[in-house]
Amino acid sequence: MTLKARILLVSTVLAATTWLGGCGHYVCDHTFGSATCTSSGSGFQQGGGTGTIAVTTFVYFADPAASQMSMEALNIGNSQTFAPVSTFVSPSVVLSADFVSMAVVGEQYLYLSSDGDTLYGFAINSTSGALTAVPNSPYSVSGDSIAADPNGHFLFVGNPSGIYVYTVNSDGSLTLAPGSPFSNGGIFPTQLITDGLGKYLYAVGGTTVSEFSYNQTSGVLTTVGTITPGLSVIASEKTGTYILGITGTTADVHVYGIGSAGALTELSNSPSLTTLAPVYLAVDSSGTYVYTFNQTSYGSEATSQPMEGYLLATTGSLTAVTGSPFTGLDASYGLIDQSGQYIFVEAQAGSIAEEFAYGVDTSTGAVTSTLPSAGIAGTYVVTDVP
Repeated sequence: MTLKARILLVSTVLAATTWLGGCGHYVCDHTFGSATCTSSGSGFQQGGGTGTIAVTTFVYFADPAASQMSMEALNIGNSQTFAPVSTFVSPSVVLSADFVSMAVVGEQYLYLSSDGDTLYGFAINSTSGALTAVPNSPYSVSGDSIAADPNGHFLFVGNPSGIYVYTVNSDGSLTLAPGSPFSNGGIFPTQLITDGLGKYLYAVGGTTVSEFSYNQTSGVLTTVGTITPGLSVIASEKTGTYILGITGTTADVHVYGIGSAGALTELSNSPSLTTLAPVYLAVDSSGTYVYTFNQTSYGSEATSQPMEGYLLATTGSLTAVTGSPFTGLDASYGLIDQSGQYIFVEAQAGSIAEEFAYGVDTSTGAVTSTLPSAGIAGTYVVTDVP
């Protein structure tokens, strides 16, 4: 499956089509719950610009072909490594091969949605990473896209029928908001994101971005409007000032200002040109750096290209950081942990998709190092341990 197909299914934290259909897609002999992997990456180097890994991060994968989940971890038990967790036991899940989306709320709860009319909720064990079903899970709703409110109050699930809003309770259980599902304007919502402050929700479908405000108590959505900028992927930054987007075909990043009611207006200094035409983008947790991910495709084969990094100014302009593009640090997709110190990337070479943790110098934005490949790629979500 090409990354173009993957991007049609991306949600904010994480969601894309899965690559785990057969052993030919692995760079090692991986079985869910255990693995025998040989690194094809560089030698072990710590990231974050500190010389020591100071955070613990869990990476959860979904495998629809086997209806199982798998887990990798960075620095679990102060191991100073990035590797599959052999002791992880998959919770009971039934997954569709077409759509799987995941989101994490408050570094405590993981929600997994499949188009088989099932939404799972799990509590995350902060020591082992084990997943335990929250009360009343699973829920009967299919999700082609999923997003979490940054304040941890709401979960948004989109499908062709509309957008479902759930209140996230203190135990991780979900309560459907009154009025759900809300009209999505007839679009197929391939991506949902909120702004950085948790006031507005944006739904990407085809060439359209639908804009909503949401009630801070009930989660009820109110339509703000629509724009048709032809964006394939969008991202927010923490101040709630801007929404960034790419077309997936042009070498640039578009920046939109968020109006007082949530409507988007492209800035006069947008778009900012990039070296390559990005197929995905992500903004770090500080809202300071923007990273683009690149890929070339030849027929059914795909090859990742060097990542690029940009400083996001208060004016919304983008300036390349030192070392960008990052030669030798290839990636076609990536998610940034909450600390901003690591980017967990998928690097694709033909039918082979590997998973790496790239270190970030948080003082400059430069991608400075890589941990060895953990040997698996597919639909995944990333969360730091609080």
